[in-house]
Amino acid sequence: MLIRTKFSVVVLATAFMIFGSAAPAQQTQQNNNAAAPARQRDPQMRRMNRHRRMRQGMAGLRQLNLSDQQRQQMRSIAQAQGQSTQTQRQELRQLMQKRRTGTLTAQDETRAKELRQQLMQSRQGVRTQMLTVLTPEQKTQLDQMIKTRRENRGNRRPGKQRII
Repeated sequence: MLIRTKFSVVVLATAFMIFGSAAPAQQTQQNNNAAAPARQRDPQMRRMNRHRRMRQGMAGLRQLNLSDQQRQQMRSIAQAQGQSTQTQRQELRQLMQKRRTGTLTAQDETRAKELRQQLMQSRQGVRTQMLTVLTPEQKTQLDQMIKTRRENRGNRRPGKQRII
């Protein structure tokens, strides 16, 4: 009877050691699998960040105390740019979808670069048009805000470094 008890204790201890070490390995696999969906949401996070930056830019314009006429002019400039670049943006979206699926050709890639360049030039033109709407005081205030933002850019999250 004593031998059976000792044998049972040894078997149980061995089982705990074997199965106890298997549990952390399973947890590691589960944690690795949990990290994979976060990458799938990456395009969504980029869109959210882009919208947040756009709202911040608009908040900068609010600080300039624009008149109603200036607001209307800014709105019409932005709408005109949105309408004029709609087909280019749609084509670029389709090319990016091709890239996600892995069917992007070298010709598509050069077309995407061209489209990005065209859209960037369009945005610069819009910025120039919008600056003509501002008064000289508002322009100097805007320049000061941009300068301050650039100086503070590195101080936003000192504990968090970007991973490249």
